[in-house]
Amino acid sequence: MTYFREVSDLLYQSQESNRNSSYDYARVKNLFRRAKIRDDFFQNVTAFTKYKIIGEERPDQVAEKVYGSSSYDWVVLISNNILNTRTEWPLSDAEFSNYLERKYTEAELAAPHHYETTLVTDSKGKMIVPSGKIVDSNFTVTYLEIDQPFTESINYNFSSTVDKFDSNIITFDSTTGTRQVGTLVTANPVRMVSVYEYEIQQNDKKRNIYLLRPRFLQTAIDDMKRIMSYGFSSQYVDDNTKKGESSRILSPR
Repeated sequence: MTYFREVSDLLYQSQESNRNSSYDYARVKNLFRRAKIRDDFFQNVTAFTKYKIIGEERPDQVAEKVYGSSSYDWVVLISNNILNTRTEWPLSDAEFSNYLERKYTEAELAAPHHYETTLVTDSKGKMIVPSGKIVDSNFTVTYLEIDQPFTESINYNFSSTVDKFDSNIITFDSTTGTRQVGTLVTANPVRMVSVYEYEIQQNDKKRNIYLLRPRFLQTAIDDMKRIMSYGFSSQYVDDNTKKGESSRILSPR
């Protein structure tokens, strides 16, 4: 089912210079009407499946693979609310290269776009800082690295759960009821993300889409036909056509 074949028509007042009269109309597609996935499908987690666009796949190729026909490319697009494939679908290698050449110089591509964290864990594998968080280039984190349980008997008056003693940090573990000796570690877990890398990331993000499961396809088709069908009005011609009013008040020519 080709999408534009199903889009309803509009008899629009002719703008042609060679028209015969002010009552001449041109038949055009009514682009103000657009198919959509019903809202309750988006609330149903089983209605969609995740899909990763491979290489230079186009919407029609994805539709062919998933629904058995390239003419259902519109289902792929409306499942992700994509209106403009030039900006909302991943670019091919050639398109991406041309896009970068038009937008940036080589120096601009190599310049920092932003800085983000790298993963930091302590010696026991506990995560201190997650990766991928946008931060300043001078971002640092200080955390306690536990060296060993504190078991020696010394004359020291612990006044809190965290105390300094001989340049070490002594903490109290309430779950085990023991004191632990550790050291403070300061790290700068930051890496620079260049403009080039950022643009690659943004293009790759568009590869992760959702697809309506094939068993719901017929419902989407029926909904689309219903949306495109006109109801009775003063402009009604038939279920697929309505006629706009003439704005010309001059005599026919």
